Amino acid sequence: MEHVKGKIKAIIFDMDGTIINTEAAWQKITLALLSQYGITDLTNEQQALLRSFSGMGMAPVAEQLKLHFNLAHDIETIIMHKTAIANAVLAEHIEFIEGFELFHARLQASNIPTGIATNAMPDNLRALAKQFDFERYFGANLYSQADVDYRPKPDPALFLHAAEKLGVKPEECLVFEDSMPGFLAARAAGMKCIAIKNDLNHSFLENVHEAISNYHEAEEAIKKI
Repeated sequence: MEHVKGKIKAIIFDMDGTIINTEAAWQKITLALLSQYGITDLTNEQQALLRSFSGMGMAPVAEQLKLHFNLAHDIETIIMHKTAIANAVLAEHIEFIEGFELFHARLQASNIPTGIATNAMPDNLRALAKQFDFERYFGANLYSQADVDYRPKPDPALFLHAAEKLGVKPEECLVFEDSMPGFLAARAAGMKCIAIKNDLNHSFLENVHEAISNYHEAEEAIKKI
């Protein structure tokens, strides 16, 4: 792990789809929300639209849902309903991405500071932090878009905020991400980025420095940066 310390001073992780396997769950959550509003039969174009939401913040997704599905509710109500569904769904069948716990233990043993910077709403972050005992991994370094006046990625504000709290310069940080908004935010923040590959991001991997399937590959990827 010494080669990691020589290259970077801190590591910032996205949450959904990056350290926990929630991407499929978020699809299920959105479908459940639409069903609650009486929308069950989606066209191919609408299904593609839902897939494009990967990595987006709750408010932008709510705005897109209201626009494309002609929802009568206001944005705040849509977010409230989706958050309630999410808290129930995410409490079930969610696990860490393969190899994360071992990789993070090696980072901790080498005294490399880490944090979470997620587009999730604060309530979702708090619920998942309790479920997965994030404090054991990250201490108090758990940041949501609420910490930057709700400016979600691809705005770099969240990553810059996390770097400041970790006490390092942006160029000294490495980001692990899984979505296009996250890739763009890392680039705008001046940080190196490693992607966690999934079915939704294979077309966007030219925007990152390296891409891995799981955290067993993380150290080798860092060596190449």
